[in-house]
Amino acid sequence: MPVTDSRALGYSNTSRFVVDARGGAWIAVRSKQSRQYSICLVHAAPPWRSGMSVTQTWIEDRDSLQLSGAPQRVAAIATAPDSSIHMAWYGGTASAPDHQIRYARFVGGAKPRIDDERMPFRVPGFEAVAANATTPLELWQEHAAIAVGPDGTTHLAWEARDPFRLGADRMPRPAIALATRSRDGVWSVSGVLDRPPYLQVNDRFPGQSRPSILVDGTGTVHVLCYGSVDGVQQILHGTMTGRGFSGWQPVAASPGDQRHPAAALDAKGRLHVAWRERVGSGNSVSPSVAILYSVREVDGRWTKPARLTPPDENASTPAVGVTDSSVCVAWVAWKPGTANTEDQVDNDFPADNSTVEGRIEVTSSPLGREQFEPPAILDAGPASYPCWAVGPAKGAARPLLVWTGTDPAADSPRRVSLRLGWCERGR
Repeated sequence: MPVTDSRALGYSNTSRFVVDARGGAWIAVRSKQSRQYSICLVHAAPPWRSGMSVTQTWIEDRDSLQLSGAPQRVAAIATAPDSSIHMAWYGGTASAPDHQIRYARFVGGAKPRIDDERMPFRVPGFEAVAANATTPLELWQEHAAIAVGPDGTTHLAWEARDPFRLGADRMPRPAIALATRSRDGVWSVSGVLDRPPYLQVNDRFPGQSRPSILVDGTGTVHVLCYGSVDGVQQILHGTMTGRGFSGWQPVAASPGDQRHPAAALDAKGRLHVAWRERVGSGNSVSPSVAILYSVREVDGRWTKPARLTPPDENASTPAVGVTDSSVCVAWVAWKPGTANTEDQVDNDFPADNSTVEGRIEVTSSPLGREQFEPPAILDAGPASYPCWAVGPAKGAARPLLVWTGTDPAADSPRRVSLRLGWCERGR
């Protein structure tokens, strides 16, 4: 499937790819429709082959939600016990350009229809903050992550802002907020919100960005993000249970800048997490950017972080997946000093909104041993934003992986398409 650009799968922290019990692939894609960026749910039925046709279900304009008048941003998806697919994303409308969170529910099998589409809540105040900001302001509510628990409750986390939490530069401070939707469609927050339902903001954790959210078999909600701790961006983790939020805790405290966490749960409830971290001397001309990995055991202990990438390459935007027998990590890698297709050296590290391009590398380890194989190159690139599938693996050594890559046979070197790959057992 051709897409508009390499950011069709966006960022590394959320689930954009699920597989159903029949082996069908469902992928949340951001691309252009009628000259405007929009969101579609892509269905690829097996068997997969190059150039195969896929079903695309685009989000729709509704009387109360005119989405086609403004660009929509990257979406996250999750499946529910009733096989419905839940999607969350952020974007504006023609009449209100500030980014707000959007939600849609898809039902109906291989050719789904949108059963529910709405803006469940709205955080006002963007116009006043933007008018007084020292630099142009576009961001507001963004980077939605979504998961559905075993009881059918949908859990939504996002990077939120409001007009009252401002820094010295008059810019709003981001923090992670959480909302839920019951099986009956009732939201925990709705309408106009004076203050987003932040999980935790205080002097030690003044702001957080880009959440990931997962729900284990007991219904415990795991939230990951990165946030400032003593002036350094660190990977943070917290859990939500019936007793409320546990509070943020660093996963692996480090003097290095840590961002872009990705995570997966195994059948035992162990949480596997990978992230991007600056390592080595901070005075080097070219930054050294590595992928690190740690596991949270069921008793809450974190294992010592392991570096998965070699010292002679930079890497970012990791993704984590698990099967019944293995844990898999993929990322984008490049040689230090390499410029991407937008002429950004080292993908403009450490900027968050740059386009991350390079080669797709993967590694795996048997579950419970965490002894990873040397990385293997899956796509020599330029390629971007790998994402492992969530869903039945049916005994595969590695789950399915989706990413965006350039088409070497195309007339234009900038033509980008959606790629789907997998590995057989023992390879």
